[in-house]
Amino acid sequence: MIFGQINPVLSLATQETLFNPSPEFITGSYMTAVANNYPLGANQVNFRVSYGNCTFESGSVTKFDVVHSDNVILSGSTITTWGEDDSVILDAIAIEQGTTVIAVVSGSANSFGY
Repeated sequence: MIFGQINPVLSLATQETLFNPSPEFITGSYMTAVANNYPLGANQVNFRVSYGNCTFESGSVTKFDVVHSDNVILSGSTITTWGEDDSVILDAIAIEQGTTVIAVVSGSANSFGY
């Protein structure tokens, strides 16, 4: 599985109660995506995108703590020229969401903390 380090990072305001005048911000420095129901030859694909933070061991991602998830639909030439390089999809999703992938890391993060 690959993860894209993003800039700017995701910044999400949270409040303990509705009347808290000082919200706190949680951030996610990485993103990853999974294609939902991708039939071969499809001209559009719905991706489940997760933003969060990675835990590394020996330079490899071993855990991914999710801060926020979203769905993004990609279509057109992005999908038809996808090929085998999944970082192309991370780049396209990042642009769609208003951020940029600045580095790609990989790992076997079987543990997604929610």
